[in-house]
Amino acid sequence: MSVNNRVLAKVNGKAISVVDLMKKMDILFYREFPQYTSIPEARFQFYEANWKHLLQELVDKELILADAEENKLPVTSGDVRQEMERLFGPNIIGNLDKIGMTYDEAWKIIQGDILLHRMLYVRVNAKAMRQVTPSDVRTFYEGYAKENMIPDRWSYQVISIRDKDSSSAATSANIAYQHLKEDKLPINEVIEKIKLLPLAKASQMSVSELYSHTDKELSPVYKEILQKMESGDYSKPVIQKSKDKSLVFRIFYLQKMTPGGPPLFKDVENKIKDKLIENEISEKSQVYLKKLRQHFDIQEMIPEDFQPFELK
Repeated sequence: MSVNNRVLAKVNGKAISVVDLMKKMDILFYREFPQYTSIPEARFQFYEANWKHLLQELVDKELILADAEENKLPVTSGDVRQEMERLFGPNIIGNLDKIGMTYDEAWKIIQGDILLHRMLYVRVNAKAMRQVTPSDVRTFYEGYAKENMIPDRWSYQVISIRDKDSSSAATSANIAYQHLKEDKLPINEVIEKIKLLPLAKASQMSVSELYSHTDKELSPVYKEILQKMESGDYSKPVIQKSKDKSLVFRIFYLQKMTPGGPPLFKDVENKIKDKLIENEISEKSQVYLKKLRQHFDIQEMIPEDFQPFELK
């Protein structure tokens, strides 16, 4: 892969070249796809897909680093070393060799990333977190609850009785219902009793898995039956047509119906708070970067139709 190196931008007098951009992408590529670091085609595809927006991130980073330098924000050698060990593991040099980067180059990039995150925390994140109050969260919840209603949920089983002779099927279904409803026998025991009936030897009785469906997931026919039942109850046998158009008797068992309604505030409070803070961070980040662009000098130098990388 060949690199068409040139200066792409200058921020506060500091040049950002294609090689600078490539080294930033190398670290990201290693972080996301360490198993492909030795495959030039994979790295080239990553470069092609990401270089433009990562160049903008590099410009933003240099603006923030210039602000950090003006304000003398410190980063210790221990901070950088710890982050490098977290990213590259104990064999830092060996893993840097895989992406063609020197220790000093990686150190400088990681140091800049730490400064970036700390500066953003001071200028943006901390302010955003203070901006979002408990009252804001509660107000947002009122609208959120209306738009995110939890539907009723039905937990049930379906007992099906089939027989070529519909009258035998009806007899088996009624006897099964009697055992389940009145005698309160377990389903498996009822199935064995039905098998022993002289008139029902040809009857087939099956039990579905325990379904858990919301209102929208239930068929209208099933919902009409279930909503008339109490938890732990069995329905009277209902004759229906199966998918193959044959007649089948069904007995429904409703384990429980869990009523829906608005989500509890305590269940979504943190989610809403995080969302509001995220929105504030996005808004304040744009304001912060706009101020930096007005404060520091930026020159972009990207020729039209420029291709920084070429796979050979």
